[in-house]
Amino acid sequence: MTGKYVGAGIAIWLLTGAGDVVAQSEAFDKRPQPWARQESPALSARTTTEDWCNVVLYSPFVIHHEGKYRMWYVGTSIASRTPDMKIGYAESDDGLTWKPHSGNPILTGSDLPFAEGFQTPFVLFDPEEKIYKMWFVVVPGKDHNVQKLCYATSADGLKWEIHPEPIHDSARSPSILKTGPNSYRMWANSRAPDGSGNLFTRIYEFTSTDGLKWKQGAKPIIQPSGTIKSCVYPFVVRDGDKFFMWYGGHRDGGMFELFCATSEDGSTWKTDHKNPAFPAAPGKERFDSRYTSTPCVVKMPDRWLLYYSARDWNREYIGADGVKRRDGSSPYSHVGVAVIRREVD
Repeated sequence: MTGKYVGAGIAIWLLTGAGDVVAQSEAFDKRPQPWARQESPALSARTTTEDWCNVVLYSPFVIHHEGKYRMWYVGTSIASRTPDMKIGYAESDDGLTWKPHSGNPILTGSDLPFAEGFQTPFVLFDPEEKIYKMWFVVVPGKDHNVQKLCYATSADGLKWEIHPEPIHDSARSPSILKTGPNSYRMWANSRAPDGSGNLFTRIYEFTSTDGLKWKQGAKPIIQPSGTIKSCVYPFVVRDGDKFFMWYGGHRDGGMFELFCATSEDGSTWKTDHKNPAFPAAPGKERFDSRYTSTPCVVKMPDRWLLYYSARDWNREYIGADGVKRRDGSSPYSHVGVAVIRREVD
């Protein structure tokens, strides 16, 4: 699949059954978007040789830096639903085939003074300060509606210095753009500023001058409507004068799929909750046939890559105690990759 990217649209070259190439001009945010999925997961708890993430393996975050694709991801070997989530690291030359770090996991609950494990990491390399910065989330108790934003820095992306306490009282799945030396914007799930409401149904915009102290918008910018019952895991990309936000939503039948909103300013968003931008694969055979979740999009000169968490329909797994267990929603077991090829004029 090849294509020529022009502004906010993309010319997609589709192979017909006879092998001919047909050019079609499409809007990039057409639902579903024209992502070419990889047939097999990039990483999977079902096939990994890493014993620390052979039950859950999900929440990938990828950047391209110094000629390498670099991924941080979350996993555990304990059970499908446990606070004991660790972070691992992997590298790739092409963004498709990944090699996990030999020293994984690079972060565990023993590194946290205020919680048992990690969730939804977001990493950027700051070229001005020449350090990696990670924002992540912890669940400090049994109430999953209470999740806190935390922060860490690193010189190499492997050894991290964790800020001694959470930096915001309510957040999940931060997506952050550094827009200037003293200017950050963040989109994340949160309860309302007064602490009310459901964390998993509201996406807010935040601003900061240092990436540590965040000011939350008074009202959510995206909420469920139409066919979806939640709005979770926002990921924002700015492309020229347009913003794209991918996020997930629960649907009937035990499904969870990715949607995409667009914006001219990053604050007022146009949504389409009838048509997913990246749906679960049809049927029940593929690794991503039930959930497509936790999106992370990497812009490259010749392509965009979408990294996502996936659930299949296999509800059974073996826990750390060796006992066969069952998760009604299936464990988060896979990291998938999809690609849109492009050429910049």
